[in-house]
Amino acid sequence: MTLTANGFNTEYGRGIVRDLVGRLGRYVIVHHPEPWAVLRPQLDHDPCSVIDAGDLSPEHLDELVANVTQMHTTEPIHAIIGLGGGSAMDTAKWIGWSTGIALYQVPSLPSVNACFTRMTALRDLGGVRYEGDAVPELVLVDFDLFDHAPPALVRGGIGDVLSCHTARHDWALGAAAGRDAPWDDNAAAMSLVYLDELESLAPLLATGEEEGLRRLMECHRDIGWRCHELQHARFEEGSEHFFAYSFEEVTGRTIMHGELVALGVLIMSAVQGNDPERARRIVDSSAMRSNITDLGVTWDEVEASLRRLPSFVEEQQLWYSVANGLVVNDAVLETARRALQIV
Repeated sequence: MTLTANGFNTEYGRGIVRDLVGRLGRYVIVHHPEPWAVLRPQLDHDPCSVIDAGDLSPEHLDELVANVTQMHTTEPIHAIIGLGGGSAMDTAKWIGWSTGIALYQVPSLPSVNACFTRMTALRDLGGVRYEGDAVPELVLVDFDLFDHAPPALVRGGIGDVLSCHTARHDWALGAAAGRDAPWDDNAAAMSLVYLDELESLAPLLATGEEEGLRRLMECHRDIGWRCHELQHARFEEGSEHFFAYSFEEVTGRTIMHGELVALGVLIMSAVQGNDPERARRIVDSSAMRSNITDLGVTWDEVEASLRRLPSFVEEQQLWYSVANGLVVNDAVLETARRALQIV
């Protein structure tokens, strides 16, 4: 392992969420249904409120905060627990930050770095904006939960690390154009460290080994810490994420975040002319799904998302990237098709 991670207090193990809840009094669970179905029978007492994750609009989140605040005023709540993927982590962060109630994050997949970041990714006005400053008491990585997750979704967790490949390239473009966060040699170098670590651990994900999962989560942890230190995520968020946001706007739906971002890396690294072979090599060695049919995505959706991308990044005032001013012509579409191995 080449990475020594910084970041939130984190505990790795098995059965550790059950042990935590046993020490808590009244708690609120913010969940996705699949891990909650696994965890609930193991707990010795139920939460005082169960909140479904998914809607990250400011209006919905503020309504949840009002409800929890009212409950907390009537009888104190000791903890907010986020359980699941990115939207569960983000919803729990918003409630914890807004109410001041202690926050615990329990990712059920190594799918995103949301459990290790302080801001919530709000879906607002057709795009994504980041607000809030939530610091959990503890992030609990319970491998029993990972064992119950579909292996394909576990492997898809590489997306928010693989994104460093395209984001670093875009950051260099933006810095050179004077339209971006100032270039930072150390952060840019760390992008390469994350990629080297990901390429090393990827085969362990393909075989489901615990070491690979722990190392992947440590990448997520350090990336989350670095985002806060820099006050931006430029080194790991670029045109690949912007493609994902464009896809969500165009289609009105999403797929698992890590897989969608990795799809963006495959496409945009080819458009950048930025060693797309390395991105493909890492994806394949992790056994992550990348065939669009397997992902439930059509080529028409990919094409529509690419065609929308140049105007989308300008309208949303996203960081400068290869998407700015991109002319999505037949040549670009053919590049994307080759990157996705569509014949």
